[in-house]
Amino acid sequence: MTFLLNKLDWLAEKVSQFTSFLAALVLLWLVGLTCVDVVGRYFFRAPVVGAVELVQLSMAGIIFLSLPLMFLKNDHVIVDLIRFKTDSWLSWLITLALTLVMIFAIFILADRVWAYALRAYDDGDQTIYLHIPRYLTVGLVTSSIYLSGAFLCLRAVQMLLRPGKYQEAAQLDE
Repeated sequence: MTFLLNKLDWLAEKVSQFTSFLAALVLLWLVGLTCVDVVGRYFFRAPVVGAVELVQLSMAGIIFLSLPLMFLKNDHVIVDLIRFKTDSWLSWLITLALTLVMIFAIFILADRVWAYALRAYDDGDQTIYLHIPRYLTVGLVTSSIYLSGAFLCLRAVQMLLRPGKYQEAAQLDE
């Protein structure tokens, strides 16, 4: 069982690094697009047509392609209202309960976004200026959310196999 979990950890790490690499490429694209748009607008009075749409789609790509790595590494913004001893059973139980709640919530969110993608596909919904089908972007967002949920499930399984051991952020890949 440990061998299988180690292989799943390795695979999850590679997949999350790949999605983060894609997010970096989209960010590079966004920087280039912004530079070309600004130069075209101010020096040639010819902005990039549909630049606003492309920026919106690129921002969605950056955010949601970075999401799986954040969930895998547990790099959420965390505000500790009550600090527990890190090796206590209570902290482990609370962390497990919150992880299970997040799994439930993220799969509900993914299902809702998937329903929106299907509706956009059925309606033939497109962006205003460039006529890019919306279901492509929403489908990418949906797959990223589902992948993040799968990584949360992997973390929950790891926690269940190490009962009573609380894991701080980014210590799951020991």
